[in-house]
Amino acid sequence: MSIRRHTLYNILGSIAPLGISLVTVPIYLHTIGEARYGVLAIVWLFTGYFGVFDMGLARASAYHLARQRDEAPGVRSTTFWTALWLNLSFGLLGAVVLYVVAQPVFAHFFHMSEALRRNVLVSLPWIAATLPLGTLGGVLVGALQARERFGYMNLIGVLNTALTQIAPLIVAIFISPELTWLIPAIVLARASGLVLLFAGVWRFLPIVPSALFDRARAREMFSYGGWVFVTNIAVSVLSTFDRMVIGAMLNVQAVAYYTVPYSLVNRLNILPGAFTASLFPRFSRVQDEEGKQLAMRALTGLMAVTTPLAVMGMAALHLFLYYWISPEFSHKSAATGMILLAGVWINGLAFVPYSLLEGQNRPGIIAKLHIAELPIFLLILWGGIHWLGLPGAALAPTLMAALDAIVLFSFAGMAAALKDFLLPAALILGSVISAPHVLFSIPTFLALIIVFVSTIWALFVSPELRHAFALATRKLHIFST
Repeated sequence: MSIRRHTLYNILGSIAPLGISLVTVPIYLHTIGEARYGVLAIVWLFTGYFGVFDMGLARASAYHLARQRDEAPGVRSTTFWTALWLNLSFGLLGAVVLYVVAQPVFAHFFHMSEALRRNVLVSLPWIAATLPLGTLGGVLVGALQARERFGYMNLIGVLNTALTQIAPLIVAIFISPELTWLIPAIVLARASGLVLLFAGVWRFLPIVPSALFDRARAREMFSYGGWVFVTNIAVSVLSTFDRMVIGAMLNVQAVAYYTVPYSLVNRLNILPGAFTASLFPRFSRVQDEEGKQLAMRALTGLMAVTTPLAVMGMAALHLFLYYWISPEFSHKSAATGMILLAGVWINGLAFVPYSLLEGQNRPGIIAKLHIAELPIFLLILWGGIHWLGLPGAALAPTLMAALDAIVLFSFAGMAAALKDFLLPAALILGSVISAPHVLFSIPTFLALIIVFVSTIWALFVSPELRHAFALATRKLHIFST
């Protein structure tokens, strides 16, 4: 099955939960109230930090299972069971740590009513149970990725999202809106999703009688997963620390002016994430030179698609914030959003060498790079905020994305591709300069021209995009007649 179709499945799997949330969140707020909903949000944000107990083993299992595509089912089954037992063990350890840490945190740190606080503390065993469920789910998803069963994986992901949103709502409406009912309903809904994932792995891996644990494979997975674990920790700091420093050096209003455009422009990364997720199993099993050739073709296609989107985003961001929120908000946050969008575009393209290096069993390069970047990032972030305010804060992740790209492309043997960034970067810069502040104006006309030029350029450089465009045009013509 084609990478294009796998990417489409991954995109739909990322977008569909957003659509479900758009429908269910207002109903949640009306049914359980803002206070309970806010506490639920804090609970799941808090548990998210304990996701590090995955220890990178989900990615490691996906890598090894992808490489074992042509091995006997018994070999793959042993790898799967080894990863599953390891992740279950770490998930249970994480559950114990979470239970111990969460008691004083929720008892004293967060501001909430005493009734809600009691409900959360009573529900802590259920909250802790989400850790082993999450680590088990990581291995199951990794196994389906390795077998390139993206359609089934995303279908179950969407169904699980719907179930975890709808089941608690039914409980809230017909039984009770109290957290002591809602949290168990959410956990049980997540557990049911694991059953469906396991059924898919049983069929597609497939699972056959085999050894349930192999120490040699466990060591191999730890060797790979350890570097992924380090990367996850570093990326967590790099992706969240900017808002904490903004809140400390400026004010909470500035955090809002930064966070809203940050959340908007990061949607662009859905496409690179979906695309490289479909590439990773192939990178894991091909020879280095073949992997590099596949990566170069993938980069051309990804650049052709994301550049016009980035150009349109740059051109429209100021006006979108103007009409969506307010003129004042747009004035204070549009420039920050444009700088962030440039970084997101660069970072999205760097997903290709990132995925290639992981597929070539070289995750250590990525981990060491991110560790080295941490002090540089913090220094640029502090200086940027001190001298330039919010736009200076946005410069830090954008400059780090550029540094990331240069190093990753170089180590992946794709340094020659860096020159291909020049024309797309010029188009994006042009869209920044011409970005209109008024809907009907000369800058609007110039921005439309740049969008048109970027689209023509994309069709010129990517044969796959030309083919897809011609096919879509032909189908549209047939449908219209």
